[in-house]
Amino acid sequence: MRIIDKSPMDEPCIGKLIKENCSVGQFLDNCIYLIADEESSFAKKAVSLMEEYNAKIQEQNKVYFNDYDLEVIQHVELKNHPKIKERIEQYGDNFVIQLKNHADSGKNFIVAKTSEDNLLSDLLMMMYAAERITKHDIGEAIKAFAKDNTDEFIELAKNAINDEAFQYKYLAGLADNAMQPSFGMAASTAALKERLEVKGVITHQQRMEMYSRFLDNLKIYHKTHDPKVAAELDFVISIIDPVTLRMLFLKQSPKLQEKINNYINPRRMAEVSTMDLEVRKVKKIDVNRKNDGYYRLFLVRDEEALQVHFSRKNGCILYLIYLLDRKKNGDKVDTLNLIQYKELFGKLYNIVYGINGEQFFIDMMKNYNANNEVQQKGLYTVLKSIRDDIGGTCERMQEPAEPFLLRDIASHLAVLPDHIKLPDEIMAMIWC
Repeated sequence: MRIIDKSPMDEPCIGKLIKENCSVGQFLDNCIYLIADEESSFAKKAVSLMEEYNAKIQEQNKVYFNDYDLEVIQHVELKNHPKIKERIEQYGDNFVIQLKNHADSGKNFIVAKTSEDNLLSDLLMMMYAAERITKHDIGEAIKAFAKDNTDEFIELAKNAINDEAFQYKYLAGLADNAMQPSFGMAASTAALKERLEVKGVITHQQRMEMYSRFLDNLKIYHKTHDPKVAAELDFVISIIDPVTLRMLFLKQSPKLQEKINNYINPRRMAEVSTMDLEVRKVKKIDVNRKNDGYYRLFLVRDEEALQVHFSRKNGCILYLIYLLDRKKNGDKVDTLNLIQYKELFGKLYNIVYGINGEQFFIDMMKNYNANNEVQQKGLYTVLKSIRDDIGGTCERMQEPAEPFLLRDIASHLAVLPDHIKLPDEIMAMIWC
């Protein structure tokens, strides 16, 4: 069934559209969050429905503007997001999605209330509303570009109309009776890796290098149409927007190109942050919070300091490893092959908790293969706990969390090394 929705864009078909200044620390873009008991039938049904939906989409080979996931959370910290907090408290909303930006300031959210009986329809409507908003945002960007760059847009339109791929996507969109956008098809990661001639994961360092080359690549591609340069552009742009917008981005003004580059490059947010990550030594382990060891992480800004209470000991130690690597290597950091860090993990575990941690490391990594790829959810669970713990603390500090988070296993921290404060005895572990 094709949904026809002529309602105002700021009034989605489900819930309420809310704009805040930044991301929620615990949230990922385009992930639908259900606030509920993780062990409830309600939560399990939601996870099952999302898995079934994504499997069906993959089977049908359909591509939308965004890729969607679902997570169940029992609590979310919203001190830095007063509008969402007020909505949840006033209406009991339990369904939230954080939308991906399209070279714009602030963040948009859809907040709604669902129930077990209405879960499937509400899930579909949430994704539909997100797709509709994304398509609208892209249309607005195109209109703004046409207004400010009329002659260039006319030339761009001519090229697009004559492009066989564009014609195919346009006709496919006309023929589709489902919730299928007529443009904005995202290139798969596998296809991009093949074009980039990358085997295995696209590492953090490779990503950073592509970010740094983004503006130069725009100029190079305009003159040469080099296929490798085109692949790099597609990868960077695909992170924030459908690949079909590449043609538009390639034609935008230098000022707007700079704006886009500032948005997509995680280093930019780190450069304007004044918050420090400081590890402090204490005399004893907290008897009430056994994950608070002899060394604890604090977020410090001016005279304010707030401790990160890690929900998993493994999360604390793993985050320390990333802090150490970032402090030592700066912008030279790359994706870590964590298998090589068993000894350091064990040493850090010992000084933080007074226990040799190598067995904990082995247990954490048993679902992690020699190619640095997660096989199951062992390590994923630890990384998610880090995002929740760090993101929630940033939220309470009313500080954007992005520079301090690990987006995935291939990423690294963007926080500037000067903002990482570590005791000498911990620093000595990596200088030996």
